[in-house]
Amino acid sequence: MSLVASFGLARGTLSLDVELAVRQRETLALVGPNGAGKTSFLLAVAGLLPVDRGSIRFGDQVLDGGPAGAFVPPERRGVGFVFQDHLLFPHLTALDNVGFGLRRRGLPRAEAREAARDWLARVGLAEQAASLPGELSGGQAQRVALARALALEPRILLLDEPLAAVDASSRLELRRDLLRHLHDFDGVRILVAHASVDAFAIADRIAVLEAGRIVQQGSVADICRQPRTRYVADLVGLNLFRGDAADGVVSVDGGGRLLVADVRAGPVLATVHPRSVALFRARPDGSPRNVFEAPVLALEPAMDSLRVRLGGPLPLVAEITPAARADLQLAIDQRVWVAIKATEITVWPA
Repeated sequence: MSLVASFGLARGTLSLDVELAVRQRETLALVGPNGAGKTSFLLAVAGLLPVDRGSIRFGDQVLDGGPAGAFVPPERRGVGFVFQDHLLFPHLTALDNVGFGLRRRGLPRAEAREAARDWLARVGLAEQAASLPGELSGGQAQRVALARALALEPRILLLDEPLAAVDASSRLELRRDLLRHLHDFDGVRILVAHASVDAFAIADRIAVLEAGRIVQQGSVADICRQPRTRYVADLVGLNLFRGDAADGVVSVDGGGRLLVADVRAGPVLATVHPRSVALFRARPDGSPRNVFEAPVLALEPAMDSLRVRLGGPLPLVAEITPAARADLQLAIDQRVWVAIKATEITVWPA
C-alpha cells in the first residue's frame, strides 16, 4: 500500500501545499531549508496537525479528509514517530520507554517488557535497559526512540532528523544501523534530513520542499545530475544557472553569459562543478571558452580543498587545492581570473 498526501494547511507564516506519494517499503527523504514545512508535513501525516484542504490516504483508508471529511486519530493511524530530540520520558528507564506504547495498547506488563527487551537488543542496547534517558548518549537515546516506534509495528514510520542530535563519532554507526532497520521495516518510511549525506545514504528517493512546495523529487542520481533550484544545487555541491540558450550561448538570468558545447535553444538550466572552475592571477591563455574576472567574496576551508565564493555577473563557487591556494595567495575582495571549459558545463531544459 502507498501513502498519498495531497493537502494544504496554514501554520503561522507557513503555507504548506504538497502532493507526495510514498510506496510500501520505500524510504523517502524530505529535505529543504529551515522553515520549509518538513516537520509540519510529518505532523500532518501523524495526525498531530489537521489539514485545511485535500486529504491524506493510506491505501484505501482516508487518514485525514480535511475539515468536512474523515479523520483518524493519531493513536489509530499505525504511525511510528521518531522525533529529533527523542522525547523520551525522563523518569522511565530505556526498557519502560520502549514498552510504554505497548502498555497503552493493553498488552500485559510482562509481555510488554519482554517485547521491549527484545527491541532494545535489536538496536544494541540490551545492557542499557535499566538506564534513564539522562544516562544515555545522544546516539543511545535515539536508538531507544527508534525501538519505541518500531515496537508498535507501525504501518508508517516517520523520522524527524534522527541523526541531528548525534555527535560526529556516533553518526556513521547510527546511520548504518538506521539503514539496516529501515531495510527490515515493511511499511512506508519518511525521513526528514538536514544533511545531504544522511539523505543520500539512507533514502530510495528524495523530495525537496521549499517554502511549503515540492520543487523537485526523484532518485539520488536524478537530484545530483539535474538540480532545479539554488538550494538543491548547493545541497549536491554544484553551481546552477538559469537562462536562455541560443547558438551555444546561455544568457544567464541577472546578467552574464556562458559559452557551452550544447547547442539546444530555449529556457535552460546549466550546472558547473566547483572543481571545474579554474582560477588565475592573470588572464589565462589556452582553450577555455569562458574567461572573465570576478571578485573573491569568501574563502571556506573544506576537507582537502578550499571553496572560493566569487561575485560578479556569474556568481559561483570554485574548489581549489591547498597548493593552488598557496600559489594564488587569495584574499577577500581580491579580483581573480576565472576560466571554465564549455565541455564542463551541463545544460538541460528548464
